[in-house]
Amino acid sequence: MLIRKAFKYKLEPIVEQEIMLNKTAGCCRFVYNYFLKLNIDQYAKDKTFVFNHQMVNMLPELKKEYPFLTEVFSQSLQTAVRNLGAAFKKFFNKQSAFPTFKKKGKQDSFTCPQKFRIEEERDRIFIPKVGEVKYRNSRPIEGEVKSITISKNCGKWYVSILTEQEIQEQPKTFNNPIGIDVGLKEFAVLSTGEIISNPRFYRNLEEKLTKEQRKLSRKEKFSNNWQKQLAKIQKIHSKIANARKDFLHKLSTQIVNNHDIIGVEDLCVQGMVKNRHLAKSIADAGWGMFVNFLEYKCLWQSKTLQKVERFYPSSQLCSECGSKQIMPLHLRTYLCKDCGTTIDRDFNASKNIELRALKLAFV
Repeated sequence: MLIRKAFKYKLEPIVEQEIMLNKTAGCCRFVYNYFLKLNIDQYAKDKTFVFNHQMVNMLPELKKEYPFLTEVFSQSLQTAVRNLGAAFKKFFNKQSAFPTFKKKGKQDSFTCPQKFRIEEERDRIFIPKVGEVKYRNSRPIEGEVKSITISKNCGKWYVSILTEQEIQEQPKTFNNPIGIDVGLKEFAVLSTGEIISNPRFYRNLEEKLTKEQRKLSRKEKFSNNWQKQLAKIQKIHSKIANARKDFLHKLSTQIVNNHDIIGVEDLCVQGMVKNRHLAKSIADAGWGMFVNFLEYKCLWQSKTLQKVERFYPSSQLCSECGSKQIMPLHLRTYLCKDCGTTIDRDFNASKNIELRALKLAFV
C-alpha cells in the first residue's frame, strides 16, 4: 500500500536567503490573489470561470506585465495557480467554502515540485532561486521525496518534505478492543478504565493572551511597535497549537500501538462549536484532530478505527444488561434500574462504544 508522509524541519537561512524566501512567498501569494480576483470579475461579467490550465498558460504574459515575478522559481508560481484551481474544485464539489484572498503574514508559503536537492549528511537543502539552506535534521527522511513546501510561522521558516513510501499491509486482528468517550471535563475516558485529563492549553494561556491583545489594540496599526506586539501574540498562539498537537500525537500513537480495534463517537464538531458557551472549550480540546490522527495511524498499522453512529445513546444504555434510561447531563453516575449496576457515566459510555464498535466491525 502506498502512503504519503511529510517530514517537517526548521530552516536556518542567512539574511540574503530569507529575503529571497519572503520574495518567493510574496510572489506566489500575488499570483494566487490575482487569478482569484480575475475569476471573481469573470463570473460577475458572464457567469464563467477561468480554468486551471488557462491560468497556467496566462503566467508568461503576467510576468511581462509584472517583471518581479521572473525573479522567483517559475514552478512555485505554477503550483500556486494549481492550488487555486484545486480550491475551486473543492468549492464546486461542495467540500469547502469559496476561496478567499491570501494575506501577508498568514499564508506565507510556497511549494517546489522539482529541482530541489536534499543533502542529509550536510544538513542542507537546495531551494531553487534561493540556494543551499541549512536545516535542523532532527530525524531521517523515509521514502521517495515528491516535493517540498516552505512556510513561515512566527517569523521562523520551516520546510515540509512530502515523501511517498510503500508499506506492507498486515492482516487485521481484533485483539484488545477499546472504546473512547471524549469530553470537556476529562479529555477522554477509555473503556479500560483509564482517564485522560484535559490539558486545556488555550484556557491556561487565555489570560496572558488577552493582556497581549489589549496592548496590541492600543498601538497604531502596522507601526513597528504594532508589528512587534503582533509577533508576541502569534508566538502564544503557536505555543498553544504546538502543545495541543504534541499531546494528541502522543496519545493517539499510544492507543493505536496497544489496541487493534478502536471505537470512537462520530461527533459533528462543526455543529457543536456553534454553541457559544462551549465553543472555546470544544475547539481547545481538538477532538477532530484527535480522530484524524487515529484514522491515518490505524491505516498505517492495519488497525481498525470504527466510528459509532452519531445518535447512538451510549450514555443511556447499561453496559452490563443493555437496558435504556434517560440520563440528564447533571447525573454523573449511571444507576441501572434493572440490574442494579452502579458505574461512572463516562466509563459506562466508553464501554458501550467499545461494544458497539465490535458489533459494527463484524457486520
